[in-house]
Amino acid sequence: MTVVQLRRGAGVSMALAGVLAVALALAHGRATLAEVTDPAARISELMDQAKDLGAKDQLPNTWWDLDKRFKEAREGGASTAIWAGLENDAARLINQAAFIREMRQRKSALEALLGRFDQALVEIGALYGVAPDPRLSGSEAAADLIERLSAANLRRQVVADSLAIANRTLVEQVGGSAVARESLITSLQVEVSTLRQKLWESELRAGVAEADRSAAETVLTRKQQREEAVERVRDLFTPEEAEVLLTADGDVILRVQGIDFAVGSAELGQGQTDLVQRVAEAVALFPDARVRIEGHTDDTGSRDANLRLSRRRAETVAAAVAAHLDRDASTFVTEGYGPDRPVALNSTPAGRALNRRIDVVIGAAR
Repeated sequence: MTVVQLRRGAGVSMALAGVLAVALALAHGRATLAEVTDPAARISELMDQAKDLGAKDQLPNTWWDLDKRFKEAREGGASTAIWAGLENDAARLINQAAFIREMRQRKSALEALLGRFDQALVEIGALYGVAPDPRLSGSEAAADLIERLSAANLRRQVVADSLAIANRTLVEQVGGSAVARESLITSLQVEVSTLRQKLWESELRAGVAEADRSAAETVLTRKQQREEAVERVRDLFTPEEAEVLLTADGDVILRVQGIDFAVGSAELGQGQTDLVQRVAEAVALFPDARVRIEGHTDDTGSRDANLRLSRRRAETVAAAVAAHLDRDASTFVTEGYGPDRPVALNSTPAGRALNRRIDVVIGAAR
């Protein structure tokens, strides 16, 4: 087992241990709830526990469905079987929320490490004209790249041997003085020796090429600096104000729900200066990146009106951010998508609130 696999296994074990600890704590809580004879009170307490674990935000569909059935049961005089089913569903919701929270807490670092490793393999292969298999990742991708580099090394070795053969043939054909012949032989031997040295330097050691270790380390350093900048962006906002997401292409999405607009208006509400300034600080952490500011709405009203409104809101935020950074607003691309790209269901107030947002998309490093 490789070091990467050992660390990954350790990380999963720690994650499972954390989830088991939460499960034991919840089991103790249910033992206390068992003393409550009122089924509605028991379920209400379970839902409070689930909410504390983030179920309302992370599992909105399950949460609202359970909440609706709970309200109907309280109003309609439900049977014992219905109360038992609701209690089971509430307990399951607690476990689901605990598991998601534990996994989310541990996911980002592992994903960033894997992405950095895979990108390093791509860049190492590019240095020698070898492309890794795009279907592979992690240790399998590394093994595949080593095999491809070995094949390329073998081809270069064949070229070197061919040069050696050509050298011997040329020596046999060269006439004249011994000094001229020996000089030519020495020159060819130096050329062959240089080629062999280059072949040896192309071998892959510990995931990076020895010949270009400095270049590879520079690439990894830039990636690490970008990841540190992403962490600093996360520290600028509360979960209610904004969420920071990373795409597979390396883009950073700052999903801002905290910017307040009046209904049907593109003007910023009162008290938005501090939040907009922090958005500007987040953009400033990526000075060379392309930035696109997107406006999004829920599906209330006509689509055409929402498209226009979302674009105007994006332009308003772009102008405010540019003013804080002392930049021209035209350096930002603005888009209005209206209700076309929801992130939650529009059938609930909470879902519509999540869909009314500004997304600041910070492009991958160039």
